[in-house]
Amino acid sequence: MMKKIIYQYMLLAIVVLLAACEPKVDDFKPSKGTADFTKFIAIGDSYTAGYTDGALGLRGQQESFSYILGQQLMYVGSESYHQPLVQAEGSVGTTVIDAQGTLNGYFELKVTERGLSPVPSVGNMAILAEDVYDEDNQNFGVPGAKVTHLVAAGYAQANPFFARFASSDVTHVLGDAATANPTFFSCWLAGNDVLSFALAGGVGGIGNGVTDITDAATFESALAAVLNTLTAKGAKGVVGNIPDVSSIPFFTTVPYNAFVIDAATAAALNAKYADYNTAAESVGLPPMVFTEGPNAFVIYDESIPAQLGHRRQATADDRLLLTAQSEALSWGPTSDPILGNELVLTKDELSMISTATNQFNAISKNLADGFGLAFFDANALMKQLSTTGIIIDGHHYTGTFVTGGIFSLDGIHATGRGSAIIANAMIDAINDTYGSTVPRANINDYDMVKFP
Repeated sequence: MMKKIIYQYMLLAIVVLLAACEPKVDDFKPSKGTADFTKFIAIGDSYTAGYTDGALGLRGQQESFSYILGQQLMYVGSESYHQPLVQAEGSVGTTVIDAQGTLNGYFELKVTERGLSPVPSVGNMAILAEDVYDEDNQNFGVPGAKVTHLVAAGYAQANPFFARFASSDVTHVLGDAATANPTFFSCWLAGNDVLSFALAGGVGGIGNGVTDITDAATFESALAAVLNTLTAKGAKGVVGNIPDVSSIPFFTTVPYNAFVIDAATAAALNAKYADYNTAAESVGLPPMVFTEGPNAFVIYDESIPAQLGHRRQATADDRLLLTAQSEALSWGPTSDPILGNELVLTKDELSMISTATNQFNAISKNLADGFGLAFFDANALMKQLSTTGIIIDGHHYTGTFVTGGIFSLDGIHATGRGSAIIANAMIDAINDTYGSTVPRANINDYDMVKFP
């Protein structure tokens, strides 16, 4: 009997001890700190809008970082988060996929004759004709927008993604955003101020052209105007910088030396470029040499003399765009195997991009500090993902195309889970700056690339 009593007491003691060790959910109490999250808005470009898998659609909008952040801010006083949601079926992007001018929809991973590949669906262009203006809108993300576009009156006439939800065809994005009277905002811009140049293969310069890199002084003036307007009534917020293209799979997936040929093709190319090699040697440039197996691609490079056809073989210092892969796969046995200027970023072009990225990021940080705003270091996050990766809940996330979990099938924009990781990084910056305890999102609630 005594042993039974002792055993029961021991069992009770163990139960009490285990109960004491259990974490108490009630111990975590979300708080706003010194920020007022009552009316949150997001202003930015395609990432803010919810662009993913090469297109804008309802799925991406509901898994964007801005939507996820908006949901988490409701724990600390945000009253709502309204978006200009796509009403029509499907999605739409900006890549023309046939001779009739059809635009793409979401890219989907499918089994093709070359293996698993992203294949564009047919876009629904009716989405671009929608009128979903709502005075309660809180998402002012416009795919394709540069910083200067946000302060440009009439931008809706130039960009149908803005026209969908603009208050009029003569307004500007910043004006509509200010009318929302935010108490808190996210401002993640500058991507297209560099990316448009990079996506064009470095076709452009420094200036205001569609594929130009924005001038640093112009960029600073426009971003300062955005932040000055948004904070004029006391709103606080978070500002993000931009990643270097070296951490984005659209520019890192295709190796420079992935031109695989047989011995006969190698011999034919060596014969073809015999005169080139003689001329190249005379001006101190390396010859083009081909062997059976993997070879460096032949690329267009404006810095190479015209007498050599502005062409050379690629090196490890060059970056081939993701679109170069499909171009190379389309070559037949009689094709002239050269990747055009629009498919390659040379060392000099990459240097221009790196310089501009560093300038824009320094400006963004200085302005964020000057306005007393939180700062989200997207550049550092993407570098970590592209090198060591990040382990979350036992899963290793990297910047690897398709399988890394972060980037969608366009190689530029995030998956739903990537967006959640971005939102959590913003939340960390917000909490550090304002002493708030905004809860992080559960990234496992969001999608990665779907396999067939």
